[in-house]
Amino acid sequence: MRSFKVISVALVLVLGVGCKKKKAADPGPGTGGTMAGTGTGGTMAGSGSDTMAGSGSDTMAGSGSAVAPEPPKKEIVVILAADQKWGPMDPSAPDKSPQVAPLWGDMTKEANGFLIKVKGGSPGMAHTHSGSYHGVTLAGSPSHLQDGDKKPVALPAGSYWFQPGGVAHNSQCLGKEDCMALVHYNDGKSDFAPAELKKDGKRDAKHVEKVVKDIKWVALMPDMKDKSPMIADVWGDSASGAFGRHWKLPAGFATPAHTHASDYHGVVIKGTVMNHTPDDKAPKEMGPGSYWMQPSGLAHVTACKAGSECLMYTYSLGKFDFVPVEAAGGDM
Repeated sequence: MRSFKVISVALVLVLGVGCKKKKAADPGPGTGGTMAGTGTGGTMAGSGSDTMAGSGSDTMAGSGSAVAPEPPKKEIVVILAADQKWGPMDPSAPDKSPQVAPLWGDMTKEANGFLIKVKGGSPGMAHTHSGSYHGVTLAGSPSHLQDGDKKPVALPAGSYWFQPGGVAHNSQCLGKEDCMALVHYNDGKSDFAPAELKKDGKRDAKHVEKVVKDIKWVALMPDMKDKSPMIADVWGDSASGAFGRHWKLPAGFATPAHTHASDYHGVVIKGTVMNHTPDDKAPKEMGPGSYWMQPSGLAHVTACKAGSECLMYTYSLGKFDFVPVEAAGGDM
């Protein structure tokens, strides 16, 4: 229990938030978390009917107002790698098409996130999307040719890229290993249109590629030295709004129970991660390719299983905060 208290105090000092009472959940920016039309978890459902059946009878006798209904229950969503529901992006060519596994949102009409898998040796084809998207490699080494590129830049597991909307590119998987990545559109639907690359053109200035070996890491808690989680923000401003962040957790590390003011989505790139409520005695162990969604205001613990360092990526719908709460169930 002493080590738990030390970690908790260190987090409070670094983040400057202090121990305080839990705040009401902030719904965050309207990127949504619904799984409309996807059929794979993620929906924060639970709002029931407010009908006050039996009004006018003895049920409400002596009362001038109805009892307020309980708010929908918030739950952590976990989809293990083995449980992902894969299907062809192009149903008319299921054997040749990249495979996709929806995670949140409706790909056809709203902000969304999904996993995409491309067979090794795929040369791809030039195309565009109407909207911009963020991508993180989970397996293999895909590349994304842009106007004027002479040769592809391999983006191995842990690498990040940003593809601007309306810009022609060719997403390839030239190695022998299949490529898998998380893709998320924060502002609208996912679509696809054939295009042509300009050999004498130049890369769009908004296109970003960050190879994992070049990502700059900083300690979340410098006083903990090599026992501190390491973080690297790859897009956005974590102090003011939505952002994407890479995390490295030491093997065996566990946070104290805490909450955030905004929902976030997470994927595991390496190691085994657990993200669970403090009273969960048998949390699901998430290996590479697993996904979870953490609702705002819900107390949880994030941990890395002993034996191997954990690497993960999270997309938060609002700025970063960390509010410690009383741990349930005693010593963690």
